Amino acid sequence: MPTASTTAQAKKLKGFFLEKAKSCIHEPKGMLKHLFVTPSYDVVAGADDASDVSDRSLTGHYLQMYDWDACFFSQASIKAGIDGLAQDVVENFLGLQEGDGHVPRTVSPSRIWDNGDQCKPFLAQTLLFAAEQSSKPALIESRHLEGLDCYLKYFDAKRKHESGLYFWRNVLESGVDDNLALLYPLEAAKGENEDIANFPDGRLLAADINAYLVAEFRAMNKLAKLGGNERMAADYDAKATTLAAKIDEMLWSPEDSIYYNYDPKTKQHCRLRAWTGLCPVIMGTTNKARTQAVIEKNIMSGEHFLRSAGIASVAASEPLYNQAKRGLYGRVICSNWQGPMWVLPNGLIVRALLREKLNAEAQKIAERVVNTLASGLESKGTLFENYHADTGEPLFAPQFMSWNSLCLELFSILE
Repeated sequence: MPTASTTAQAKKLKGFFLEKAKSCIHEPKGMLKHLFVTPSYDVVAGADDASDVSDRSLTGHYLQMYDWDACFFSQASIKAGIDGLAQDVVENFLGLQEGDGHVPRTVSPSRIWDNGDQCKPFLAQTLLFAAEQSSKPALIESRHLEGLDCYLKYFDAKRKHESGLYFWRNVLESGVDDNLALLYPLEAAKGENEDIANFPDGRLLAADINAYLVAEFRAMNKLAKLGGNERMAADYDAKATTLAAKIDEMLWSPEDSIYYNYDPKTKQHCRLRAWTGLCPVIMGTTNKARTQAVIEKNIMSGEHFLRSAGIASVAASEPLYNQAKRGLYGRVICSNWQGPMWVLPNGLIVRALLREKLNAEAQKIAERVVNTLASGLESKGTLFENYHADTGEPLFAPQFMSWNSLCLELFSILE
């Protein structure tokens, strides 16, 4: 049976990525002093900056530069022959850093959106990628180390719980806009559960932010070594080790072989299987035994995450699992992470499987994702941000490139 990479549709998809990726890149303008990127292709960057409501909420077009969208696009874009973009992305975000280390997560030439939200912890990892993977290696200067150090200390000052674990300011800051593992059924049962008022933003200690920070601390360790700062390198090595141990101590569920968010008020896990609970394995923060358990009992399980279109954003075994264009539960926002397949977690999971030398499993997921996007392109003529996990139907946000570009990495393991 031919792999997805040999089919006519898949070849067309790859050509589409190579053609459209460059249209996501924009020349320096206004507050953004370096090349910057938008998640949507063939759009005018910042065209809605003067509007009360962004285009993302109306048409699904993303006209600003978003933190993790830009970081992962800049990494994958090397496969499209675009080099040096990762450093530009990091330079733009650090260029808007405030004195306390705060870096906005959504930026545009003339406006900062989503005020108060911190840029997700991927800047050090992206700069390290630029230093290690680019044909134009990034030069690590003291200003980079100082800026990133200040940026990460903001998490310590504003997002760290007394337990040693970290939390998101709100579900939107996490980027998984209606993540049931952060809203939890209390939010889904709004109007029926009086305790909703006692479940404020910032309360849950989340598996994803903590796993991202371990990876970010490890990247800082390597960057500091490249920059000749051995003391900083040692500090971040210790921070990564301590946080990884704390994740295993407080968030691991031996019964379900997954990591759950933790409510420090009730001292209970929020027992809901979302892809963000896979993040300690995705980011490589835990040991081999737990990694194997999560992969076998969750990631590759048809009962839970592995669906026809790829890995679902919430396990199919969850009662709240749905494939609506916009999430059925919680806040009314533009995206649905309550079941549909998104390329981001799939691409990151494939990276993790390859790291663990599980090539067959990586290829299985890669083929499903590539087939899903290829079929969607054939039927709709464009890419979308998410797809029905069971049927592959395109759902929302046409003209979406962003981390869909991780498919370029998937092609390389299918060819």
